[in-house]
Amino acid sequence: MLDPQLRISAGKGLFLLVCWWVLLTVAASLLMGAIGTDTTSALRCAILVQDIAVFILPVVLTVMIVSPQPWRYIGLDTGLEARSTCLTAITAIVSIPAMNRLVAWNESIHLPWNGIEEALRQSENAAQAMVQRLMGGNSVWDLIIAILIVGILTGIAEELFFRGALQRLLMSKLGNKHLAIWSAAFIFSAVHLQFFGFVPRLLMGAYFGYLVVWSGSLRLSMFAHALNNSLVALNFWLVSRNATGNDLNELGTGLSTGSIIAAIVSLAATGLCVYSIFKATEQQYKK
Repeated sequence: MLDPQLRISAGKGLFLLVCWWVLLTVAASLLMGAIGTDTTSALRCAILVQDIAVFILPVVLTVMIVSPQPWRYIGLDTGLEARSTCLTAITAIVSIPAMNRLVAWNESIHLPWNGIEEALRQSENAAQAMVQRLMGGNSVWDLIIAILIVGILTGIAEELFFRGALQRLLMSKLGNKHLAIWSAAFIFSAVHLQFFGFVPRLLMGAYFGYLVVWSGSLRLSMFAHALNNSLVALNFWLVSRNATGNDLNELGTGLSTGSIIAAIVSLAATGLCVYSIFKATEQQYKK
């Protein structure tokens, strides 16, 4: 049955999205190759090209064709509500120790195939090194650029693609919001090609997906994603300047009693915050 918000079937819409994504990914790869990544400035330009061509343009070209009300269909016609936005910001902060512990656990996984594990770890180390180069620099301007590119632009672009278009079309196709959310989250995590960070990114993708479904607004997940990435950039900048004695990435990861308690309290606080977001958005819908 055709979704009344679509001109064509959701299956055709998904096919169109994938076609645009493949075509524009190839075009972006050629352009990024021409730009190069030898310098930090060139790398930043290449990431700009990637975010716009690979994640934003496929969505715009797809939804303009498949839906008579494209921005409403992907949830961009609804603004942010103050309470749910504040709760989302609090969640990003209180979840840090619990998420760090999950990241540490995922990184500690060993595969039975040594050759495959070594290749995956080398690939992941290369990806991390590129991100560190992208966020490199000790000046305030470097921090601003890192937040604008790694934080805001990447957060908005990825949410537009994975939650705005992919998850929304999967919901129309599958008729099951939970299956659509977790399918989009799985693809979101897999596309990053970082096996030793797969589980945390999967859960984060699902969380972003539920924010969209609960609030009816893609802007809330964009805010959450951009804030999360910006906190990573800020922490990296502070550590690189030796401006803080504590790396936020280490909170909750140790074997001491304090670290374990911090992770447990963080997990409980995160659960409470997520539930509060759900209730806040539920009340918002009833208004």
